[in-house]
Amino acid sequence: MPAVFNDNTSRVSTASEVSRDTEVFLKYGTWENYLENQTFWWSNGMYILFGYDPADKETLHISTDFYYSHMYPEDVEQAQKIRQSWESFPGYYSWDFRIKDRQGNIKVLESNARMIRDANGVLVKVVGTTRDITDLRTYQRGLEAKIQELNRSNKELEEFAYIASHDLQEPLRKFNTFGERLQVKYSAVLEKDGNFYLDRMMAAAQVMRELIDNLLDYSRISGNNHEFSRVSLPRVIADVLSNLELQIEESNAVVEVEPLPEIEAIPLQMQQLFTNLISNAIKFSNNQPSPLIQIKAGRPQPEELLQWPLLSNMPVYKITVKDNGIGFDQEDAIRIFQIFQRLHGKAEYKGSGIGLSICKRILEVHNGVIYAESEPGKGASFIILIPEIR
Repeated sequence: MPAVFNDNTSRVSTASEVSRDTEVFLKYGTWENYLENQTFWWSNGMYILFGYDPADKETLHISTDFYYSHMYPEDVEQAQKIRQSWESFPGYYSWDFRIKDRQGNIKVLESNARMIRDANGVLVKVVGTTRDITDLRTYQRGLEAKIQELNRSNKELEEFAYIASHDLQEPLRKFNTFGERLQVKYSAVLEKDGNFYLDRMMAAAQVMRELIDNLLDYSRISGNNHEFSRVSLPRVIADVLSNLELQIEESNAVVEVEPLPEIEAIPLQMQQLFTNLISNAIKFSNNQPSPLIQIKAGRPQPEELLQWPLLSNMPVYKITVKDNGIGFDQEDAIRIFQIFQRLHGKAEYKGSGIGLSICKRILEVHNGVIYAESEPGKGASFIILIPEIR
């Protein structure tokens, strides 16, 4: 019978090489600290992290002092405190520290460790992994800097919009005052052409006032100085419909509202959001004999959140405001949320072109999103994705 030999040595060698390559690729290493004799065992990845060749491990004595010699002084102090409190740790710990490796490269490392105790509960060793998170920390610092820069830019823009709008109010007020005096005192003198031009001037001033008021509204939308609270959306919609009662009656519109949830939000901003969406739906009803507006809510499907990964790990509601109005080309679905953007002339539909921009800004404050789906002549759906809790 022929002999059969198992080449276990070869297999162990291959597994070791795979493990070493994995550690190098993922920039991590594993280690063990035996407390009875205060000795350490390092995997090859640990030597590489600290800038050493694993082939030289026999000539290196790994100890706490060896660790400390590579650490930043302030991190050494923290490491000493951690070691002194090991006995009180429940089972594991994690911390970051900085080192300068053998070649002088500065790295940020993250260690995750687990306490191993004997049958009597005595701590006998600590085992763990350490990985290089330098690139991650660099990316996070860059991202934080960009966020701070963006927040500063947004704040400056909001302040500019508010100041500019506020400063425009006074000359416009005088413009209106003197225009009204001209109409009252000199209407007969101005005759037909003069009154025509004066009416045009006063109408333009009114449009300017609406633009300034809308710009002020837009600049005031933020999460600062506003408290989030539990908001009943059914109550919000009821208040909005009450305020829009005359507009709804004049257009003969029908508003159907399905059950809506409670969410954590800024109450006044929720009222402004749905006021804009419902009045917009009425305005673009294309003079139908009976405009229909439907409002419903539910939970989005997981695939609906793929485009917004930040919403995928929290409870979210999907709220839809649908109308049967004139609709628009889907290619304009992003443009309509841009400030002062209009798809139709002012002669066709009144407005400043800022209402949907305000809606978008409100959703941003609430860490949500709003988008639209439509076809010309087939109405439009405005979909809101908003977190249930802050």
